[in-house]
Amino acid sequence: GGLGALAGWGMSGAAIYDATIQGPEVISLTMTPVLIVYSSLFARWAWVVKPQNLLLCACHVTNVGAQLNQLRRALQYKIENGQEEQVKE
Repeated sequence: GGLGALAGWGMSGAAIYDATIQGPEVISLTMTPVLIVYSSLFARWAWVVKPQNLLLCACHVTNVGAQLNQLRRALQYKIENGQEEQVKE
């Protein structure tokens, strides 16, 4: 319940923190899409379960946004630095 949602904010917070501190070269192009799918599924579940777990839903929706930003940063970095082959994989 509530403790799981609070712990989930750690994942969202880490992505937001990394976006402000870390360079895009450290972003994993395999793990980031996995986290997007994971948080999308759990956000949907937290929304439809009765009673709704809005705190859990909010942390996963936030994480989807943060991970999409990380994916954008990584792709932009790879393309700008001539690593298009890694993007196509």
